[in-house]
Amino acid sequence: MLDIKNLTVAYDGITVLDKVSLQVADGEIYTIVGPSGCGKSTLLRAVAGLIPACSGDVFFNGDALSAKVHTIGYIPQSYGLLPWKTVEQNIVLALKIKGMPLMQDGKAIVDEALARVDLLAHKKRFPAALSGGQKQRVAIARAFVLKPDVLLMDEPFSALDAMTKEEMQQFFLDIWKGRAGSTLFITHDIEEAVFLGEKVVVMLPSQTLKILASPTADRDSLDFVRLCSQIRNMLRG
Repeated sequence: MLDIKNLTVAYDGITVLDKVSLQVADGEIYTIVGPSGCGKSTLLRAVAGLIPACSGDVFFNGDALSAKVHTIGYIPQSYGLLPWKTVEQNIVLALKIKGMPLMQDGKAIVDEALARVDLLAHKKRFPAALSGGQKQRVAIARAFVLKPDVLLMDEPFSALDAMTKEEMQQFFLDIWKGRAGSTLFITHDIEEAVFLGEKVVVMLPSQTLKILASPTADRDSLDFVRLCSQIRNMLRG
């Protein structure tokens, strides 16, 4: 379980996060929506250890969350791929940094991961030669091979066209949902939040968190439409 307790972050005396607390159970995907500037991305970066927290704690299964002890997968909106390395090299580098093996049961772990995301034929290509959807698949494959304890995704599909975006949403659920570890997924798209998350966290400007259960991933269902409408009203109000 990912357990965030009273997390506070301030820049130059301005409080960006103020005593934010949240628990995400193993295997669950929590999506986070909220207006621009409410601290969503800051929350993810603080959890990932990319920026220091002024106060508060982040635990995973009772221990302080640390990149030295735990595996943290972080997928930013820009995909986080090194442009001077090939698809294969980007994933190999992630494994080497964590000291993880490149082979398992006589098979190349990278090849298996790329085959799963239908990109094995592109493993020698550089990111510049890939489409947005392909880059996102590489980023997910990289996270997949690391088997992260905590997966953090910051609006990863927002730059994609509508059709590719829906394909990537379903693809992500197909390979990730139900896996061990806790997932936080930031999005500005309410429909995406309801479709992907077991729980939707509405982050208000006051930093109050409203946690809503997502009853269904059926976009055409009445429950889906009602929950999207409820979230819109909360953000407007």
